[in-house]
Amino acid sequence: MKGSLNGYKAALITLIAIASLVVCLVFTVVRLFEVERELRTDGMYSNIWFVSQAQFEAAVFAESLARKAASESFASESEEPGFRAGILMSRLAVLLEGERADILDDIGVLGDMKRSYLQLTLAEPDLYGDITPESAALLRGQMHDLAYKLREAANKIVVLGRERAGVKRDEYLRAVFESFAFLTGLVLSAAFLLLRLFKGVQEASQAKQLLKQEQELSDLVISNISNQGIVMFDGQLRCLLWNPGMVDLLNVRPDRAVGQRMTDLDRLFEKPEITRALRLATEGTSSILEDEAVSVEGHERCLEIHCFPVYMAERKLGIAFIRDITEQWLARKQAERQNYDLEIKVLQRTAALRQAERRLIAAINSASEGFAAFDWTGKLLFANDQIWASAPVSLWCSEDMSLPVFLRCFAMCEGADGRLLDAQPPFEEMELDLLVRKDTWNRLSVTKADGATIFVRLTDISGYKQVARALESALERERETTNAYRSFVSMVSHQFRTPLAILDSSAQRILRRGADLTHEELVTRVQKIRNAGTRLTRLVDSVLNAAKLDAGTIELNPAQYDLVELVKDICDRQREVSSQAEIRFDVPDVPVRVFCDGMLIEQVVVNLLSNAIKYSGNTPVVEIKIWMDGSRAFCSVRDWGIGIPADELSKIFDRFYRARTATGIAGTGIGLNFAQRIMHLHGGEIQVESYEAAGSLFTFDLPMANAEQAQQAA
Repeated sequence: MKGSLNGYKAALITLIAIASLVVCLVFTVVRLFEVERELRTDGMYSNIWFVSQAQFEAAVFAESLARKAASESFASESEEPGFRAGILMSRLAVLLEGERADILDDIGVLGDMKRSYLQLTLAEPDLYGDITPESAALLRGQMHDLAYKLREAANKIVVLGRERAGVKRDEYLRAVFESFAFLTGLVLSAAFLLLRLFKGVQEASQAKQLLKQEQELSDLVISNISNQGIVMFDGQLRCLLWNPGMVDLLNVRPDRAVGQRMTDLDRLFEKPEITRALRLATEGTSSILEDEAVSVEGHERCLEIHCFPVYMAERKLGIAFIRDITEQWLARKQAERQNYDLEIKVLQRTAALRQAERRLIAAINSASEGFAAFDWTGKLLFANDQIWASAPVSLWCSEDMSLPVFLRCFAMCEGADGRLLDAQPPFEEMELDLLVRKDTWNRLSVTKADGATIFVRLTDISGYKQVARALESALERERETTNAYRSFVSMVSHQFRTPLAILDSSAQRILRRGADLTHEELVTRVQKIRNAGTRLTRLVDSVLNAAKLDAGTIELNPAQYDLVELVKDICDRQREVSSQAEIRFDVPDVPVRVFCDGMLIEQVVVNLLSNAIKYSGNTPVVEIKIWMDGSRAFCSVRDWGIGIPADELSKIFDRFYRARTATGIAGTGIGLNFAQRIMHLHGGEIQVESYEAAGSLFTFDLPMANAEQAQQAA
């Protein structure tokens, strides 16, 4: 490839040198012809002669007009003004044409000459008649002016001629230099071509030597290929090359083969199709064929013959590669026999399948269920009468319905989903229970049998649905009872601890101090016991409400509450049982009126506050913040405790779920779930932000009860 590229470059450079030689020669000849033409076209003196002639005629015409004005007689017609005017007009006409007009234009007198010619043309009729002495005197003065202008024009032409002569001398000098440059280019191009010719002779000698070496190498390679036979031949099918592989195939030695006709060497080359392939190879056409025959030993044999054209030393030759493919040929014949047997079996199986298909179709038509089959594009293949009789199909579908059209017929039924409207290839499997008519339920099943065929089954499940609804109703009632009991037991261990701790703490103080208590202290302790008892009663009610919440029968009793007072009251009670906790407030100075169920929201705040203290170590710090935004009031509870892992935040509101950071701390995992469900009843939600070992922030929102206050907050 590299040698070919270098050869192309050398040829291109040679062509450029030849082109340069031709261009230099052509430009030299052209410039010489231009110089010779310009030498022959110098017309300055002829132009001066024409102007001088016109000046003379103008003077003679003016003299004849003077004699006419003096009323003198003329000896001959040639002396009369009309005759002299005609001659003058002819001289002016010559000056106003061709190259002389261009020269007059260059010196700036062409307009004056044209005006004088026009004046003569207008005055010519009067000159042949009786012209008055006054007109003759006027015209004589104009002709004198014309003579002066022609004299000035002659002077200007002389000056212009000298200027142009200088320019021509410069052009002649430049032409001489250009001719010298072109001659130099001719010499250089000729020298380069001689060098290329010498180098080309050397390269041709080297290429001949290299070709000889390559030919010897190719002969060596061909002679050493023993796994296939190689034979080269000319247009008369005379053998030129016979390698050892041919000896193994045909048992003919090279000394007996080379120089002989191919048809005389072996019966293989006598066959018409092989002889034709060999001749086509010498004509430039390649071919591949196989020869099946019986060897001398009586065995079957198959030879593969590849014939290709070869061009050597301007001769059209052919080369054939012959390979023994008996093993592959026998294997192929065996495969063909097996394919034939397989086709017979396939036909038999196909007939059996068709018979089974007819039986299956008969069984499907007699079945009570609707059945239809579609191909992978959704085209209908088969549908029994039950499918066509179903309510949506009989109303909306035609005989050429597709699977998407069929599924859209059921899209308006109860139990349908978006898959029926969006069904497109490739279709997905589905199973839906649909209410097609009042108290009539059908189960629509779409399944794929083999990835290409889609089966649709429509089953009447109205009886099953009625029984299922009855069982589901009974099971729901049982579930409500069980959940209520479980919720009660769970809430007792989780929510009743605070009031019970207050009761126990106040009772212990009364027992421990006894008579040392003042009346006011005793009243305070008794009041706390009563408040704790009231709180315990409320918690019992809340547990029952939780059970109702699970059963979906809880009653929400919303009213107006001051969220600030509600939260502060809860914090005061919490300090009774958690005196080590530091509870900080960030609340507005004005009441924040909200519309909610106070008892349920109290349980939400108690749960969040007790959790913040419980999961914040020995010296917990809790911050409670209340603010308003638009028509909503917000309350947040922040702690700096153990926090919640990021991968468990999405599960923290699940019932009975506890984060791994809460291991070893008492709790049941129902508080946050219950609080979140209470907020859902109020149309709000608890949001949580938490980082492990950095604390948590829980926030909930409630609707404001005072519209004016909501506007102020906004």
